[in-house]
Amino acid sequence: MCNEIQIVNFEKHLVKNGYSNLVIGQYIRKAKEFLKYKDTYSVQWTDYEELKQVISKYLKNTPLSSQKSTIQAALHAYYYFLSGNKIFRRLNLSDFDVDMSIEAEIERFRKYLTEVAKLSDSTIVSQCNAVKIFLYCCFPKKDFSPEKITVDHVRVYLTNTLRHVSNVTRKTIIVRIRSYVRFLEFNDGVKFDKILKLPMTSPVWKQAGISKYLTDLETNALLAAYDQSNPTGIRDYAIARCLKDLGLRCSEVARLSLNDFEWLEGTVTIRQTKTNSERSLPLHVVTGKTIEKYLLHSRPDTQERILFVRFKKELGQPMGTSQVRNTVRRAAIRAGIENFTGTHMLRHTAAKEMINNGVDLKMIADILGHESIETTSIYTKINFTELQDVAGIWPEVRT
Repeated sequence: MCNEIQIVNFEKHLVKNGYSNLVIGQYIRKAKEFLKYKDTYSVQWTDYEELKQVISKYLKNTPLSSQKSTIQAALHAYYYFLSGNKIFRRLNLSDFDVDMSIEAEIERFRKYLTEVAKLSDSTIVSQCNAVKIFLYCCFPKKDFSPEKITVDHVRVYLTNTLRHVSNVTRKTIIVRIRSYVRFLEFNDGVKFDKILKLPMTSPVWKQAGISKYLTDLETNALLAAYDQSNPTGIRDYAIARCLKDLGLRCSEVARLSLNDFEWLEGTVTIRQTKTNSERSLPLHVVTGKTIEKYLLHSRPDTQERILFVRFKKELGQPMGTSQVRNTVRRAAIRAGIENFTGTHMLRHTAAKEMINNGVDLKMIADILGHESIETTSIYTKINFTELQDVAGIWPEVRT
């Protein structure tokens, strides 16, 4: 009875705060499903920390699906309705008044990342945004200057401001702050030894992890999940083949251009890469025929030279990285691949297949666009056949 009253009041709360009827219906359904979760039965609804933990556990156990973001949004809204507080508050640059000294500093950092570090445009944007928010948080009184950054600024930011983010997100932000500090040492000659000596990242043992990849059954299920009887399915299948057959990054697929293909030579040139270097790859027959089918029977008439374009909103305009990524995520959901973590699994799968087929590491590094062969060597651990040969047979115990 208590839950029913809560749902009624939650609906009134959503109406009062201007949510659309469609969203209200979705949020109510997701909240009702959450209330059936076994761990909610023992929750003291006035203990908001306990409720927050149950919501986090529920979301963690929710399988990948197209509804997961809606479920999260619904439960965050439900928590806010009950407690008056947000589960976490995401920092946005719009939260701060413009500080021209910080804006000028970010431009200086951007120029360094472009001209010296030679990073890709997307990486530069991510680096600059992370550092900008860090600086705005540390200097709210508009008294910023690079030499004023201290160990305490970094420590407080990581332990207080970022306490709600996941370990993976925190590590990414830490790496970006460290990059900025190294820029200051390189560009201004200022020493930040104390900051750089902070244990800002958890220990990373080189080659400790095993790359996540798709099994043969999962790969086949994923590729079979595309309905190639319609234009969208044809396009999305071509995207998946580029990721899996060529081992491309999602951003590289999104930037493929008609100008990159040499059809007579059977090659494709990958430009605007993460390392700002170009590489020419052989175009597999299956991949080429898949792209040809897309161009002849699926791609709308457009003056755009980018290969993969949108079909609905902004017809004929380039697909962004997130749109490319989502086509694969939806296919993984249809295929029932529960452990799917993202499009990089297709890249890792391509590397696994090359390793298992005896391709040497240097060639794999060149195909994948790795600057260092050390990055590629981690894939040697997924060649289980050869690893078993190295291990040999377990010796018998004689009695």
